Amino acid sequence: MSAVAFKHSVILLGLCLASWSVAAESVLSQAQIKHLQQKGKVTYCIDPNWLPFEALSKQNQHTGISAEYIRLLRRMLPVPLELYPTSNWPASLQAAKDRHCDLLTLAMPTPSRLEYLSFTKAYLEVPYVVVTTKDKAFIRSVADIPNTSPVGIRAGFGTLELYQHRYPQLQLVPYEDYEQGLLQVQAGHLYGMLGNMGSISYSLQQNSITNLKIAGRLPEDTQLSLACRNDDPMLLEIFDLLLQQISLEQKQQINNHWLAIRYEQGFDYQLFWQMLLAFVLLISVVSISYLKLKKLNQALIEANIRLEQLSQHDPLTGLYNRQYFEPRVQQALALCQRQQLPLTLAMMDLDHFKQINDKLGHNFGDQCLKDFAQLCQSQFQRKDDLLVRYGGEEFILVSVGSDAETMQLLLDDFLRRLEAHQIRLNHQHGYCTVSIGWYCDIPAATMDSRSLVELADQALYRAKKAGRNCAVRSTETLSVTPDY
Repeated sequence: MSAVAFKHSVILLGLCLASWSVAAESVLSQAQIKHLQQKGKVTYCIDPNWLPFEALSKQNQHTGISAEYIRLLRRMLPVPLELYPTSNWPASLQAAKDRHCDLLTLAMPTPSRLEYLSFTKAYLEVPYVVVTTKDKAFIRSVADIPNTSPVGIRAGFGTLELYQHRYPQLQLVPYEDYEQGLLQVQAGHLYGMLGNMGSISYSLQQNSITNLKIAGRLPEDTQLSLACRNDDPMLLEIFDLLLQQISLEQKQQINNHWLAIRYEQGFDYQLFWQMLLAFVLLISVVSISYLKLKKLNQALIEANIRLEQLSQHDPLTGLYNRQYFEPRVQQALALCQRQQLPLTLAMMDLDHFKQINDKLGHNFGDQCLKDFAQLCQSQFQRKDDLLVRYGGEEFILVSVGSDAETMQLLLDDFLRRLEAHQIRLNHQHGYCTVSIGWYCDIPAATMDSRSLVELADQALYRAKKAGRNCAVRSTETLSVTPDY
């Protein structure tokens, strides 16, 4: 792309961004606006060396994909949104932990980060790939990567923590930047380098590396969210709401600007082009369909959303209700029986909830339920996790695919987070705990949803008998005959 064409594309993008301005009063509630005005400003941190996603320029200016999203968010905020500059990504994480910045623009949720951050719904998804020398075979999954060979991965990123946990058999070697890892692959010291497609392609082009190939796409795409300090839950509500205002065509404009420009500069790996073409075509088809149908279907969509909220969600906590739970747990059970996957069902009951209502009032009790639901959503946020308000102060978690050791760690961490969480309503404040009975195993072919709930309920009874504020796993097996 010529310098003139590039300049014109930047000007065009600037004009588009200017037309996307939305008044804060039309998006945020009065309570949310007041909360922001009391803060005075919102600060954010970035990775200063992670193009094309984000970076600090030589003039110390925020640039990259996240910079475009920040420009849109600024137009919807009644207070300044200011960059808190750092020297590198670990320094940005530490700044967020020390509360020097309120937000991280692009981050993945990991167990360690959930101790001090809450995450919006992912607003940017990028294919995760592996790069090897051209003589290596095509890689369809992580299982195709030899366990005896070292594999490079970017240090400090959430993917490293997740891969260390999910694939302990891999010999992962962290590198401070993609260039170091790619050069080690080129020299034959690494089998391959893992990374997201945007960063990998950018580094290959910038360093003129032409003897490597993208050998395969891995199943765990990089899903990036905006991370908020978890001691300010309203901040998470605000930015989740603001990100929803950014339309698909706006996202497409940003992606086209930062990704398409770089793909035109001679990067000619056949597999990369095939993957890129499929990715761009998919987004284009969705964008065109969205634009054509938006006006015709808007009223119907809004009506369906209201109906779905009323019929499937608990109005107080926003979690799914018992009516929605029944068919979903049947589906999860059938899936795990068919594919021999572990299934977790955890029944959670707030401790001494009647005493909380009697002592502090039902309004405070409702606030306890809402805070509990929010903590559940921040702790159990896998795509297939199902959270349900089963009735009163009883809640149920259904999770597919995680083994018992992993679930034990998650539940124990959740107990600690809840115990330390202070619930506030007006001038009242207090704490609550929860007792958890849970089942985790590959369910037998004879097990039905009723017996599954019964096993978790029996374990819950033992948790209460053990003194409450604990999680007890069911070790029993019921002899049951399914209902036909």
